[in-house]
Parts: sequence; C-alpha cells; structure tokens
Amino acid sequence: MSTPGTVGRAPFWARLLFAVILCLPIIEVIVIVLVWHVIGWWTLLALAVCFCLGLFVIKRASVGAAREMRAAMAERRPPAREVADAPQALVGGVLLLIPGFVTSLLGVILILPGMRSVSRRLMQVVVGRRMGAGGVRVVDYTATHTDVRRDDPEVIEAEIIDEEGREK
Repeated sequence: MSTPGTVGRAPFWARLLFAVILCLPIIEVIVIVLVWHVIGWWTLLALAVCFCLGLFVIKRASVGAAREMRAAMAERRPPAREVADAPQALVGGVLLLIPGFVTSLLGVILILPGMRSVSRRLMQVVVGRRMGAGGVRVVDYTATHTDVRRDDPEVIEAEIIDEEGREK
C-alpha cells in the first residue's frame, strides 16, 4: 500500500510485460543465431518473408476492417466484431514487421481466424470486468423498451436520432 505522495508498485502483469519486453531482443537474437546454424543464409530470406507478410497483413487488415465496418453500418448493426478484430490483425501485422522469429510467430498466431474469436472473448471478459468494477451495467443493444423496467434507476432512457434529425 502506498502512502500519499508516493508511487505504488505496478501490478504483477505490468511488471511481467515489462520484463518480457526487456528480454525480447535477447531472445530474438538467440533464436536467429540458432536458426542461422540450422539453415544458414536462408535465415535472411525467412526474415524478409516475415516482413513482407507483415506489410500485406497490415494493408489487408486496415482495408478489410474499413470495408466490414461500412457494411455493418449499412446493415444498421453495431460493428462490434469488426472493432474487436481490426486491432488484433494490425498488432499481428506489426509483430510480423519486427525482425525476429519469436515476434513473427506471435504475429502469425494473432492473425489466425480461430484466434480472433478467442481474443474477442478475452476482450469481452476484460472489458466486462472493467465496466462492472466501475459500476456500469451493460444492457444488450438488441433489447426493446419492454425488456427494461422504466422505474429502474440504473437505466437511462434515450432516443436514437439519425443524421437527418429524424427520430427512430
């Protein structure tokens, strides 16, 4: 517990992440040297391919996310899945850009379609905990006005108005 005017200790996960980030360059160099001993000059080609794959993934993810978000808006549904998937694909692409096999492996794992659903669920749990800790209750956006009690003090009544000013 920290006293007023002092800085408290960072949480365990933050300290662990900091340690991993500090050790990552050393780990990458060790792995590159080990791969070099196995495949020789082909190591440089493999690193270049990972870099090009990262560029491709970033371009595809950004263009694809924008297209999917426009399609969701055109269908008048919240782009929740698209918003959750886009950052993961971009982070995966950036990890592929970083020279090294460990970060490239992590990047490939992040861009796999099956991993997106896993990370989406993880994000829902984390955001749900944060919102629950803040005293905010999440109500399903598909709920109708008959699903919510009007006398509930935690419910905020609102109207949806489109761009032209028409009430929905």
